[in-house]
This record gives sequence, structure tokens and C-alpha cells, in this order.
Amino acid sequence: MVINLHERLSEFSYGYGVTREIEALLQSFGCVATPFLPSLIHEEELGFDVAFGSPGGILLAQFKLGQELKRFRRTANEATVPSLDHPFWQFRIDIGGHQFQRLIEFENSGAQVFYSAPRFATWQAYEAAFQSGNVLGRSLLVKPSEILVELAGATGLHRIAYDMTRRYVCSDPRNVREYAPEQMATSVRENLQKENRTMGEQIERLYSRKRPRRGPGALQVGRIESLMERASSELDGMAAVVALEAWTQGAQLIFVNV
Repeated sequence: MVINLHERLSEFSYGYGVTREIEALLQSFGCVATPFLPSLIHEEELGFDVAFGSPGGILLAQFKLGQELKRFRRTANEATVPSLDHPFWQFRIDIGGHQFQRLIEFENSGAQVFYSAPRFATWQAYEAAFQSGNVLGRSLLVKPSEILVELAGATGLHRIAYDMTRRYVCSDPRNVREYAPEQMATSVRENLQKENRTMGEQIERLYSRKRPRRGPGALQVGRIESLMERASSELDGMAAVVALEAWTQGAQLIFVNV
């Protein structure tokens, strides 16, 4: 397939580059990372090549393509313009929206969750980063829970604005912590050691969490029952349900064993 380099970078391609580099990075930290692939759902017998009985946990990467801007335009509820160099980018999040709420659910249930957004906006820049293994290094990595803390109870639609070194959650610009790739990997490994759970225990915890049964991203009861019936074990079925819930939100779920 020939890619038209004048087309806008796709979220799918960007996510592939990030996922590939997360796998390699976690491996260098002594972990085994297994990304969920939706094609597995179509297998006659559903199963995962994951060590459920070994220490492990879940990493969730929510991809966002930042819009590259030349000028920061204030909205009606924004009194301050954040200090940003050019180029800079932004993406929007809805604190009350289904996607953000699902990410917080996963975090509250013990998963490590990160927004990942590129510091580039073209196919040419992506290709250069991909070929050099630097897609993750040229990405913004922030946790939804830490964005929520900075918003201090605010609701509604907000934007994350960032340049090559700085990042803010707006409307009232507030710094939000950014994770370098190595810091993300360290956070994942330290969390696994702190939680001291098997992969199976973590999946059961996520599967049993209070979740929406309606609305975007919610799996119908019949779909859940079908996955459980085709699964080679109960844990395989639970893992499929949890992974598919993440995928319907546009997030990449990665099983991580140590």
C-alpha cells in the first residue's frame, strides 16, 4: 500500500508505532508485554498467551492526535494564555465523557493508564520517528488521574496544550506531570511490584469493577456471554471482555508480566 504523505497522520498508525516501542521498552525493564489484538476475538476458541498465574498487570495507552496550531485562541472561559513555543499542539478531553470515565475506572482498578500524543503531525515526521525508534520519545505521556487532580473538581470539556518541553491542562493553564518513556516503564514495573498481584487477579479486579452497561464503550450482555462461552478458561473470557472494552474506546490494552 502506498501512503499519500500529504494525508493527515492516522491515529491507528501512530498507535502501532507507540505500542511496538512500549513492548521493546518494557522488555528492557525485565517485563513481558503482550498487546491485545482484536483479531483474537474472531478465533473459534478464545485464548491468550498470557501467564495468568505470574505477577502481572494491565497497561492502557489512550492515543490522541494533537492538532498543530500556530496561535493559541482563548475560549470564553480562558483568561490566561499559556507560555508555549512553536510548534505546539492540543487535544481535547471531556471530563464527564464516557472515554475519560472509562480510563479513570481502569486506573482506580489498578491499571496503569497513559494518554499518548505525538509531538508531530505529519506522515514525514512520523516515518522519521518510526524508522529511528523514537515515536514514544517524541510523544507526550500523561496520566488521566493526574489531569483530574489539576482540574480540581472542574467538569466539562478541557484541552491539553503542549509544545516540545511544556504541557498544560486548560482552561486556567496548569502544569500537568509528563512521563518520559523510561519513567513510564519504571512506573509500570514499580506498580506491579507494589500491587503484588498475579495477572489473573488483576484481570478479575478489572472485570468485576462497576462498569456502565449502556452507552458508548459498554459491551452488551449477550456479547459478554458469547466471549465467555468461547473462551478456553474463565480468565481468558474475562481478559477478552476487559481488553475489548478498552479497544472500543480507542485504547490499546497491554498485558504485562514480570
